[in-house]
Amino acid sequence: MLRLLIISSLIFVCMANLQTISAHDGNPHISPGKSKADSQEACVEPTDVMRKEHYLFLLHQRDETVINGIRTKNHSLANCIDCHVSYDEKGKAIPINAEGQFCQDCHVKTATNITCFSCHAAEPRYPNHEKTISKDELKEISKIAKRIKDE
Repeated sequence: MLRLLIISSLIFVCMANLQTISAHDGNPHISPGKSKADSQEACVEPTDVMRKEHYLFLLHQRDETVINGIRTKNHSLANCIDCHVSYDEKGKAIPINAEGQFCQDCHVKTATNITCFSCHAAEPRYPNHEKTISKDELKEISKIAKRIKDE
């Protein structure tokens, strides 16, 4: 019984320490490089919810997209990557599942596997997404998207 209590206490202490490794709670990411998320005040959900339940949002989003054909950005893996991927000093994206990076770092600490990136890209779809898009560029992108949708 004492052994079980000790093990439970150790697990609790380890889990409590994990609460300080993400952004949006006043602490920047500890991973090398700079991410878009570092400058944000909040994620798409509260930080404590995302730490514990992000995989549920991703699985739900996957089902909505693959089974029902409904695509939204709010909980999409691509948007998570776009925001949380870090960039090195030369502006090159560091794969989010690379050693010491956002996904990898937390998953190693919690002893869980990341299977997302066996199929999905670990870098943003748009490598220069950190650049601010002008209103003219946004209008041009919207025109192209509308033309593609209409075809």
